[in-house]
Amino acid sequence: MEVTTIIIAAIIIVGLQAAFIVSGMSARKKRLIALAEAFGKPPLSPPGALEYELPSIGKYAQYMKDSPGCMGEQFAKRTTSPEGENKPLRVDSITWNDLDMDKVFARINVCHTSVGEEYLYNCLHELPLNSDRLEERENLVEFFQKHPDKRLTIQSYLAYAGKENYNGLPQLLFFGEAKMLRYPWAYNVLAVLPVLAGGLMFFNLPIGFFGVVGAFILNLMIYLRTKSLVDVEIPTIGYLTDVLRAVKRICKNNDLENLPGADELQKIYAVFKPVIRKAPSVKTTAGDLMDSAFQYVNILFLYDIRKYNTFVKLILRHRKDLHRLYRAVGEIDTALCVLSLRMSLPIAGLPKFHAENTIEFSEVFHPLLASPVTNSGRFDKPGLITGSNASGKSTFIKALAINGILAQTLNTVSARAFKMRHSLVMTSMALRDDISGGESYFIVEIKSLKRILDAVGEFPCVCFIDEILRGTNTVERLAASSAVLEFLYTRGCLCLTASHDIELTRILDGKYENFHFLETVTDGGVEFDYLLKPGPSVTRNALKLLKFTGFDPGIIERAESLAEGAVI
Repeated sequence: MEVTTIIIAAIIIVGLQAAFIVSGMSARKKRLIALAEAFGKPPLSPPGALEYELPSIGKYAQYMKDSPGCMGEQFAKRTTSPEGENKPLRVDSITWNDLDMDKVFARINVCHTSVGEEYLYNCLHELPLNSDRLEERENLVEFFQKHPDKRLTIQSYLAYAGKENYNGLPQLLFFGEAKMLRYPWAYNVLAVLPVLAGGLMFFNLPIGFFGVVGAFILNLMIYLRTKSLVDVEIPTIGYLTDVLRAVKRICKNNDLENLPGADELQKIYAVFKPVIRKAPSVKTTAGDLMDSAFQYVNILFLYDIRKYNTFVKLILRHRKDLHRLYRAVGEIDTALCVLSLRMSLPIAGLPKFHAENTIEFSEVFHPLLASPVTNSGRFDKPGLITGSNASGKSTFIKALAINGILAQTLNTVSARAFKMRHSLVMTSMALRDDISGGESYFIVEIKSLKRILDAVGEFPCVCFIDEILRGTNTVERLAASSAVLEFLYTRGCLCLTASHDIELTRILDGKYENFHFLETVTDGGVEFDYLLKPGPSVTRNALKLLKFTGFDPGIIERAESLAEGAVI
């Protein structure tokens, strides 16, 4: 009977273990299928996720912008970073907001790690003045394209680390000193006190005993006061550990030896392999009796506190290596995003760069449009784009500007072909009154233009302006607009301007090349083909749109009369 019971129990145990193994294998297979099916498709984000995550995702980009030598929004002289690299130019906040680049980022972002998200977000802000970094990134993209099985393996490894909002790694990279507890030597002294008191017990038991109790009470007070500070940083250490484990899996997989940058990743991981063993425990709750006993010993000798300080000190010692690790993981995740983006777009191409101050494009379109109309053409000099309301002027120049950024950051364009020189992309478009700052629309607008005028004297620049100086009266708008656009022309800035002011086509004749968008009026309304055409616009549709949207006929008749009499 007893033997039978043992056999049955053994069968149950083996069966349960087998069930767990099969269940784990099944879950892993399902994860791999989900990763494979999602790749190459637009990302699906839950409602509100974008707004919730961006303050966390943008931390690394913010710190990079503010770091020494960074080409931020004040256009200081370019210097080198602590690593000795030339800092790239950066897309400023006005351009970023004008182009809805947060939405563009969300369209691209299929990262598996928070490190990748943060790195990608920063990459979209950086405009290098050469193609070296793009070529390195392209090697990764080509590897993933040629080896989908290995790509899927790496995706699963990165997914193991996962995403952790406000993970603290950017702060550790840039402000690691602030993570150190003050007076670290004091904790070592306090840890010695119980040992000294315990030694006294061999000479005077009562004094030694009360000495140990006193040391425990003192260290308990220090522990309770300090542990809350350490607990805040524990998730950062835990997430760093998860990232390192994902890197370990990549480094240990012999099938990934030919991964571009694998040797560099191996070297970086070798640095942190011994460091991570010294990481403080991320466990926050007590378990069995042994755990409780260890907790008392931990408090008595301030073990976790001292181990935390030692770990942060080691991280600070290897901060450059930590940033190398951050970049390496970020580059892998970014390359995966680039390939997925190209596969998900109806048309995707690789840009070309030249020294000419021109932009040439074939079948270009706005990457956020589900059913876009493409345009082809070339700007050999500054361009003035006129046309009716809703004809597509603004969308077109935004498409060019966004592709100018994507070309220089991700080596990818939503176009069949795209050629430009490495340039700082700047815009002045979606402006509004600054109520909190007490500034009118016109003041905000001229400040936006002023920053472009300051930049063109410093760097190769291509700028995109929508309805220049719309915030003032017609006479002064035309005078100031033509003066600003002439200045940009004389400074060699390739400026593309969308405007309703047909008069500018005559004032700037010979300096700006004219293009337009055209509408077709039918009995059913006004139709647009959204195709770029050479020459200035010769039609207007504002009054027609009033008619087709149901305005009172008397208003339309009076407006037409005033227009014909050139009163306005």
